[in-house]
Amino acid sequence: MKMKDSGWTVARVKNSLSCDVRAYHEEKHSEKRQSVFYSRIVELQNLVEEQGWKLDPPKFNKTLCSFMLAEKGDTGIRRIFGILLSIYLPNADLTDRNGEKVTDHSVASHPPRIVVTITERKARELEQRHGCEFWGIDREKWVYYNIPDNIADLLPVLECAYNKHRRR
Repeated sequence: MKMKDSGWTVARVKNSLSCDVRAYHEEKHSEKRQSVFYSRIVELQNLVEEQGWKLDPPKFNKTLCSFMLAEKGDTGIRRIFGILLSIYLPNADLTDRNGEKVTDHSVASHPPRIVVTITERKARELEQRHGCEFWGIDREKWVYYNIPDNIADLLPVLECAYNKHRRR
């Protein structure tokens, strides 16, 4: 899938960060980890624009870049998906795909991941139908995916989450 040039670059992503968030990323994470995180945000934002999804520009904090609905949507949930720089959200209760509790929360052991607001049931259905294998879940609230070489490989998952919250 060829993506059009939307003007999003790693430099644009970095420039959109607050000084506090940028300093935190630089202090806590390796340059390589930051590079993966920022480049995947660019790819994801380009995919969002290519699909014509009505999402706000990426919203950053110290651990997560969120992609949120521009309008509230029927479900009242605004965050549709995001990319985690750190392993988990601070209050996450993670289990792996086999239902085992994730006990190793070290950043060194876990690459940045895409998180999507869908149920485990829907994630398993998408995995069976489209081969989009998930890594873990957080109390059926977030489903975590390893970031594939081509972000478009997760299009069925991202599209499902977008449509679910837009009620299409």
